[in-house]
Amino acid sequence: MAAAVDRVNFALTVFAMLGMAIPLMLFPELSATLLQAAYDWLAESLGWFYVLTAIASFVAVLYVAFGPYAQVRLGDGPPEFGTASWIAMLFAAGIGSGMMYWSAIEWVYYVEAPPFGADPRSTEAYVWASSYGLFHWGPVAWSFYCLPTLAIAYPFYVRGVPKLKYSTSAMHWLKGGESSLPARLMDSFFMIALLGGIGSAFGFSTPLIAALISRLTGIPESFGLELVVVAICVAIFATSVWLGLGRGIRRLSNLNMALAFGLLVYILIAGDTVFLLNMAINSIGHTLQNTIAMLFWTDPVDNTGFVKDWTLFYWAWWIAYGPFMGIFVARISGGRSLREVVVGMLTLGSLGVWLFYLIVGNHSLGLQVSGELDVLAVVADVDANHAVIAGLDALPLGGLAIAAFLLVAIVFTATTYDSASYTLAASATQS
Repeated sequence: MAAAVDRVNFALTVFAMLGMAIPLMLFPELSATLLQAAYDWLAESLGWFYVLTAIASFVAVLYVAFGPYAQVRLGDGPPEFGTASWIAMLFAAGIGSGMMYWSAIEWVYYVEAPPFGADPRSTEAYVWASSYGLFHWGPVAWSFYCLPTLAIAYPFYVRGVPKLKYSTSAMHWLKGGESSLPARLMDSFFMIALLGGIGSAFGFSTPLIAALISRLTGIPESFGLELVVVAICVAIFATSVWLGLGRGIRRLSNLNMALAFGLLVYILIAGDTVFLLNMAINSIGHTLQNTIAMLFWTDPVDNTGFVKDWTLFYWAWWIAYGPFMGIFVARISGGRSLREVVVGMLTLGSLGVWLFYLIVGNHSLGLQVSGELDVLAVVADVDANHAVIAGLDALPLGGLAIAAFLLVAIVFTATTYDSASYTLAASATQS
């Protein structure tokens, strides 16, 4: 195994990560200030570029799906994984428990500071709040995953490039192949971006899982409990990686899809079913009606900060994850056509996330609208994690719903890092 490690690439990544992590640990407040300033500068100076990148990415993958290359197949023979398992793996890899956190609570921030000039806490604000999450996690967002998937899968399966790395996507232009300096830098930057992306997701998921455990067991929330959460997730994904792609990641992803679907069905039936169905239809219609406006909006006049704080943040997050998903989905997509890959990712991937927003998110929103639970007050007075828990507690057999949510969140976290470890290993080895 030691001989297979790409020592140059591995060393570049380790030194770069240490160079960033050590100052963060030694000077946390100063680092936070500098990072926020850097993000603000990027968002304000290059926000237009992120918006155009989203548009270009979406148009590009649609062209591939419905253009002259749509029927190009990735390799010979039938698909290695069935459609259900393929969808389960790409969904579990690309979403993680961060989606569960945001689907339940994202609407709160939109109600308090709504887009397009709506008044806070107005009817219009609630309508936008139930819709904007669908946009941020919908087909445009999934195109950020889909484009690198196509760029990596095509040379690997069709052109015969032997290595499944991020630099595979540019192998046609790289003189010297994977051993060239540009190729090594591409793979190293990819690993750094991936570690940063999954680190931010861990920042959302770990405190939420710890809060769920505390609610069920009475164990006080603490940093130690969060370390236990990390250890549990590491143990699950390490076991899955050891079992391999077919026996480990595939089975874990299939299990989680079944658990997640069962949780959603329970919330739909046990909650205010009529409201959830009505709000779901309304949310989808409002999203489709305003997608073009949301896609092109840069907020140049009022400069409220909504686009900078939300849309650009999400686009940057999806871009950071894009190469990782590209490598992983390329690996599991052998035997499929380019059209199958694009349509599957954009439609089925989006649909999976939308179900969480339409059911879990609108359940919480409905509690606020009906006056049964002041979710906004819980977020303001305690925190968002406890608001998620309060929404689940409002269901019949709330403890059971919280336990199911906890289990799905843990497995989602494990499957994300399961897939991430697979792609990191591919990028850090020579074969």
